[in-house]
Amino acid sequence: MALWKQALAKLRGATDPAQPVEAGVETAVLEVEHAEEADARESESAAIDRNALARALQSGIQLSIGDLDPCGAGWRYRGHPVMVFGTEAPELEGEHRQRDFHSLVHLFPCCGALQTEGRSAWAGTDLQRINAEHGQGPFRFCKVCVEAAAGRGADPAAFEFPAHVRSHADSYFADASCYWTPGANSEPLQPPAQASGQGCPQCGCAALDDGWQLHDEDARRLALAEGICVLCAERRVDGCLHLSGEQLLAAARVRYDYLIGQAARAPAPSWKLAQAILPLGWQPLLHSLERVLPPPELFFECAESGQAAVLAWPALRRGVVERIAGGNVADWKLWSRAQIEAELGFTLR
Repeated sequence: MALWKQALAKLRGATDPAQPVEAGVETAVLEVEHAEEADARESESAAIDRNALARALQSGIQLSIGDLDPCGAGWRYRGHPVMVFGTEAPELEGEHRQRDFHSLVHLFPCCGALQTEGRSAWAGTDLQRINAEHGQGPFRFCKVCVEAAAGRGADPAAFEFPAHVRSHADSYFADASCYWTPGANSEPLQPPAQASGQGCPQCGCAALDDGWQLHDEDARRLALAEGICVLCAERRVDGCLHLSGEQLLAAARVRYDYLIGQAARAPAPSWKLAQAILPLGWQPLLHSLERVLPPPELFFECAESGQAAVLAWPALRRGVVERIAGGNVADWKLWSRAQIEAELGFTLR
């Protein structure tokens, strides 16, 4: 019989309230208390250990290229999105070129040196911590990798790995809704909430539609205000809040339609408006398009196609959608997000 059951049985046997409790009972109770304290410490230790690898990855761990799992957007290590740095490249001629390659941070195997499974490398998640704790830096992002992730002309100095994970979370996390930040394991998210009758405390959206607010349970867990919309939550949370592209776009359209409905007049198209309304995963594409096209209309109904273009240029009869649902209609030309990204030099998706 377990100690606590023995103690309980003996206590129940002492029917006389004035009768002193036997020493054996006191011992048993103390042993139970000690066992419970030990269990609590063990449980707390196990909770800490679950994030031990994630914390180690912030500043980087040494491994072999073959230990990494490739995905469309780069690499994972035991479920964690990672970047690779500090790779030796003895095949390069000259000490300067080898040292330069060693200092580059890569998002994906952009060259043969990163495709040799037995080659030693470092994998990490936090460039600031990597540079603070490794004496062989400073480490900087590979320009080839950054342009593959964010399009031609993207600035490596302004690039951030969590933003890359957010933009490509469907690849890193197999389209499973979750929250991830460097230094912690990814955590599952609830589906967006049903209409709550409560407006978003950040943007003021109070639409009656479902699916645009973060679930209250997730808001509390992530230290966000209850009722916050998923678009504001993306911007205020530290790390990557990943929902499916369809869920995020549906929330963006609900919020856009509500806010436009409250305005005295429809706003003129602008890139700032597009960047404020659309999910963060669309931001690299918006920045690339801004260099080559005028501001777009948002969520524009293209004739009788039944599919709204997320970005549209009616004068050009061109539009961008998340995914092509059918053929092009009349004289409109629609591209999927992946197609237009490929045209602009993005190669990771």
